[in-house]
Amino acid sequence: MSVVVYVVLGWLCVTFWTAVGTRLCFAHILPDAAVITVVFVATRREPIPVTITALALGYLAGRQALAPVGLHEAALVACALGVYMTAGNLAGSGTLFFALATGGTVMLYHLVLYIVARAVGGTAGFSGWATASLIPSALATAALALLMSPILAVVERRLSAEDREELSWH
Repeated sequence: MSVVVYVVLGWLCVTFWTAVGTRLCFAHILPDAAVITVVFVATRREPIPVTITALALGYLAGRQALAPVGLHEAALVACALGVYMTAGNLAGSGTLFFALATGGTVMLYHLVLYIVARAVGGTAGFSGWATASLIPSALATAALALLMSPILAVVERRLSAEDREELSWH
């Protein structure tokens, strides 16, 4: 059930930012809400829900980008599993850590997309040197992650059951 909630929430955010991007001349610098959602899930859930969430959001983002089936899915799943494995080895937490992890992951995600698209004979490219540095997109995504972190934390508290030990007198 929580996977469905995160996929719907991530897709609504992706749709919103895509709509905003159609009205702006710097749409290539907009934050990537799918990566924000996947990184949040990867730092708090087990591998199966992380993979399912990344696969679903990658599929939806790939259809929106008119990319070949499997490109966005594979890149987002690889990044999600990388975040999952890395987060288990780091002692970081909190909103700032989440924003930094999200900024780094969006850079890795776009780099993987570029490498795979070029490797299969595509004509992938960047619109300019600023876009090719991937830093503007990472900063925009990290800034949105700072704002979305409290909202996602509320969603997480609603979805996860509280574990309490109580005495039973029955």
